[in-house]
Amino acid sequence: MLKNKSEVIDVYHTAIKVNSVPIPEFIKKYQDQDKFMAFCRECHNYQTRWSCPPLQFDANQFLLPFRYIYLIGVQVIYDPETIKAADTADKVKEITRCTLREVKDKLSETVLALERKIPGSVGLASGGCHLCERCSRFDELPCRYPETMRYSLDSFGFDLTAITSELLHIDLKWAKHSLPEYYTLVHALLTKDSIGNLLDNLTIA
Repeated sequence: MLKNKSEVIDVYHTAIKVNSVPIPEFIKKYQDQDKFMAFCRECHNYQTRWSCPPLQFDANQFLLPFRYIYLIGVQVIYDPETIKAADTADKVKEITRCTLREVKDKLSETVLALERKIPGSVGLASGGCHLCERCSRFDELPCRYPETMRYSLDSFGFDLTAITSELLHIDLKWAKHSLPEYYTLVHALLTKDSIGNLLDNLTIA
């Protein structure tokens, strides 16, 4: 059982990869809303979190003002001792939950900071928002934190497996009977203009 933040940090390290694609090319190659919405409907976040499908707007209309998408992939890499120690399903679940939540929070803060730095930019997140234990969508109320909630990449019907493999050169891994070598979180930044090499040497706090 992980008891505190320092223990969480001790069991993993991160590696970051970044790539960019013009939005029209990205949509043409990686979007298939009918196919991937079918997967989203099977997720417990479907229709229960504002970050997730069904969106309250047309996905491509949302993307229309932007010219580029910058993909930010973060690998959460576990040391061999941690993988070996995760010898029960409960331990795998606990380590996964704690480490991914911590890294996602850091990555989200990093992307929000980039938004503040780059006028007109908007971030997209990896998976569903967890700012609230119970999303206000359950009660048919507006999002409590629209200034920090970001829509998930999944909700736009993008093929995250292909994106991660072809653009970030990372093969996605999942927990089966043991903790994997690593997990991967993918956030994105939508921009109206090229930002050049601004994201080179990006780090998360």
